Amino acid sequence: MIKLHQKQEIILMRFREDISIRAIAKEVGVDRKTVRKYIRQYEQQRQQLMHSGDVQPTELIESIVQPPKYDTSKRKPLKVTDEVLERIKYYLNENQSKRLKGQSKQVMKKIDIFEALKNEGFDIGYTTVCQTISKMSFQSKEAFIRENYSPVSVVKLNYPVSGKKMPHLFTNFHL
Repeated sequence: MIKLHQKQEIILMRFREDISIRAIAKEVGVDRKTVRKYIRQYEQQRQQLMHSGDVQPTELIESIVQPPKYDTSKRKPLKVTDEVLERIKYYLNENQSKRLKGQSKQVMKKIDIFEALKNEGFDIGYTTVCQTISKMSFQSKEAFIRENYSPVSVVKLNYPVSGKKMPHLFTNFHL
């Protein structure tokens, strides 16, 4: 992902210093297509402002200062295929059956499932496996409700029984 200062650098190098796209890409460390994209966006905004008649320098500056936007809503997971999902479901079902049998120490953790998938030849990352498992095995969290009791019903006093009598202490309480 390109950062805001890189975008500004690209635009300023092109229009102030008149450096070629290839040289800008090499210096900033991004692809030529990315450099071309941001230069074209800036030129289009500049042309629109020129045609409208009211050219405000602040509007051009705002277009430079706007951070780059990425649309990630249309992206599909590349590594999480149907085969990977089936294998993860298999391991989760296996874990569930082990828990029911009382073999809770035999249950595979997320790292174990990841290693098993790697051994099966799947090219997938650990964080991807963790996120997929979390989505698949959504468990509702326990809720603890604080209750208010009256102090009289909660009081419980235990005094040790000794051979000596303590006349200044009460030994019996009745509620």
